[in-house]
Amino acid sequence: MASRRVRAWAGAVLGGIGLVALGVFFVRSGLESADRLASVIGVFVGIAGLALAAYGTVRTRRTPSGPPAGHHGDVTNVVRDATVEGSVLQARDVTTGRGPRGRAPHPGGVSNSVENSTVRGDLTQSRDTFGDAPHPGGGRTDE
Repeated sequence: MASRRVRAWAGAVLGGIGLVALGVFFVRSGLESADRLASVIGVFVGIAGLALAAYGTVRTRRTPSGPPAGHHGDVTNVVRDATVEGSVLQARDVTTGRGPRGRAPHPGGVSNSVENSTVRGDLTQSRDTFGDAPHPGGGRTDE
């Protein structure tokens, strides 16, 4: 952590020294020459900024989304103290309808449980369900 702070301060100090040196150079070279040089520098800075923005956009779109940093992907599904008049689907990584088939499951565990409850329909508990997964019907009656 301290080395990251030191690098940030060193970068800020070097950037400040660079700006002061550029200002001194512009003052010594005269207004007209400084104006022309600033225009050329501005063009190159603009091109570099555009290239970095394009690179960041492409990289963001290519990066797969996943769980937040520090999240291990564990899922806990619990039906507790309830009466369900329909079906219950407790799963992880569910793709219904015509979703992708044969894909690899995501890492992480899953815990499915029904505690002190009644389910008056189908109860499906699974880790990964792809393709034409069953869709639970009904709903809770104790709400």
